[in-house]
Amino acid sequence: MTKKYAKFLPSGDDFNLEDFPYYWVTQVHAQYVLNVDHALKKYGVDNSRRRILLALKSKPNASVSDLSEMVVSKMSTTTKIVYRLKDEGFVNTYSCEDDARITRVVLTEKGHLMTQKINDLMNVVLEQSFEGLTPLQIEKMIESLKHIFKNLSR
Repeated sequence: MTKKYAKFLPSGDDFNLEDFPYYWVTQVHAQYVLNVDHALKKYGVDNSRRRILLALKSKPNASVSDLSEMVVSKMSTTTKIVYRLKDEGFVNTYSCEDDARITRVVLTEKGHLMTQKINDLMNVVLEQSFEGLTPLQIEKMIESLKHIFKNLSR
């Protein structure tokens, strides 16, 4: 381990949990999920469903495999959520014309309406979470997180 990062790692004698970057990443994520789940309860949608619905909004006709990658979830978990959403009328599935082994997923009209409701709620949560930060600070944070993700993906 190099000394330049020693302050941020739990192996040091003078380690302070609040100096560990991943502590804050997990704290922010956990609080975000709590806030989102609370806001979505009135629509009967949880965070797992929200993630799949919004992924489909950004990539229509995605395969279950695509969705699994987009939401960073196991294929079996994503499949269960997709079929739950299908039972609830938010999505439809169909076999890919080129390869019948691939299941594609598409939002229904009800799914599109739900994504709009979700986005309206998300605007409130995002406004709350970014209060006191400038757009430039948010952009820099996103750049840093992308850089860290790239480093971890090697």
